[in-house]
Amino acid sequence: MWADGSDYQLGVGVLDTTTGTTRMMPAGAEGAQGIGQTAFTDDGVFWIEDGAGTDPFKAAVVRADADGTNRTTVVPESGEGSLHANQLTASDDAVNVTSLPPATSWANETLPKLFQVAPDGEGGAQRVSCNRGDQVYASADEGRRVVWLDGTTGYTNVVKRDRPAGAC
Repeated sequence: MWADGSDYQLGVGVLDTTTGTTRMMPAGAEGAQGIGQTAFTDDGVFWIEDGAGTDPFKAAVVRADADGTNRTTVVPESGEGSLHANQLTASDDAVNVTSLPPATSWANETLPKLFQVAPDGEGGAQRVSCNRGDQVYASADEGRRVVWLDGTTGYTNVVKRDRPAGAC
């Protein structure tokens, strides 16, 4: 977020360290009400974007080329396949999204879960683990491998998986 005259702007900028210029990534049609984590890979720039501000705390995962062209929705903000996108990490082969539903009590359905989707969004998001516990602080490795902290056993374990578990 930055001041622009008498108004404020919200967006994702990519700094070209060679030229010292910053290119802004394209915002959605409604503009961004919220911006989350970003990731930069050979496929481009990925970020979490809440554009509607009226949905039940859901957010899209978006990508664009480093020059700001070819904006693509990887995970939709609403409708089928949407997530409560809270964190993301990416490799050249996969984007990992932690989904954290809003909640006022602890239950399996309200704990954070880890999803993986192809960089182009094809095939939709799939659960990385079918475990019942919380799945947090994911870190992308090479290929589709992801490492995260898992609280299913009642203890915190470091877990890795080379591919999504699929439908749970």
